[in-house]
Amino acid sequence: MNKALSVSLTATAIVAMNATPAMAKTTVLTASSPWQMNNGADSCSLKRGFGTPENPALLEIERLGPGDRFYATITAKAFNGLAESTDLTLTTGPGAGKPVADRFTLADAPIEGGGKLTALIFSATTWNGFPQDGRPLAPVTPDQEAGITSLIVSWGDEAVQLGTGSLGKAMVAMRECTDGLVRAWGLDPVQQASLSAPPTPRTPPESWIAANSYPYDPDKRHRPGLTRARLLVDASGAVSGCKVVDNYGDPAFSKAACEQMTSKAVFSPALDRAGKPVASYYDASIRWKVRRPMKQVGQRRR
Repeated sequence: MNKALSVSLTATAIVAMNATPAMAKTTVLTASSPWQMNNGADSCSLKRGFGTPENPALLEIERLGPGDRFYATITAKAFNGLAESTDLTLTTGPGAGKPVADRFTLADAPIEGGGKLTALIFSATTWNGFPQDGRPLAPVTPDQEAGITSLIVSWGDEAVQLGTGSLGKAMVAMRECTDGLVRAWGLDPVQQASLSAPPTPRTPPESWIAANSYPYDPDKRHRPGLTRARLLVDASGAVSGCKVVDNYGDPAFSKAACEQMTSKAVFSPALDRAGKPVASYYDASIRWKVRRPMKQVGQRRR
């Protein structure tokens, strides 16, 4: 699946203000649409529009399966001109909030009527942030989700704040959707939620994709990209299936990703509550870079 980001919004309001002392200039974008839940065959995503027709923004929160981990993609006019080297942080509100992500990939997002905006595709994270120094994260609670009322992207002396309102009901809908995904894969969501151990790579994930794997075509304009895939891992630890869930960039990325990961990835199988090997799944992300070694990052399920 080659997934194109798009922005089609009916907007209401935008206000510039100094919302947080640490931020010299914060642009606050109010919601312009209700939450839309996309119950896809491969992922679950929540989308909501913000801003005005002249200054639109779009938020997508996506999960590839159950658990606390999600991917956030935020598209906004204010991000035009940013580079992947920009020191940028995504935090939750109210107030200064909790930092939840600082790694991202840039992508072009076409808009209706022509033109494009810039999308920030953040690496996998949770509402408690991302693991640091190997320390496990505390589980995210429903009360914690309900207490989040905004998301803030900050860089330098600028920031964009999306007034999401409480995320409580939206995340309840997300959990119902991800349980349905697991059943569609032939797995038991109750068993998967109580695993004593997830499938664990026996070979380094960075070795699954060769450094020269960028699908070069002399007739194409080559740009960086991002591919997310789900690997089904059977009770012996072998990869029994690969499905590209998101592909931002050349469609050839999808074929290259699954061909190589299916042949090279080897796992210790997941264990159920009693310690018995069972089938499960593993999510992986690949960042494609032009004319330079490509960095592959395995994402353990949480």
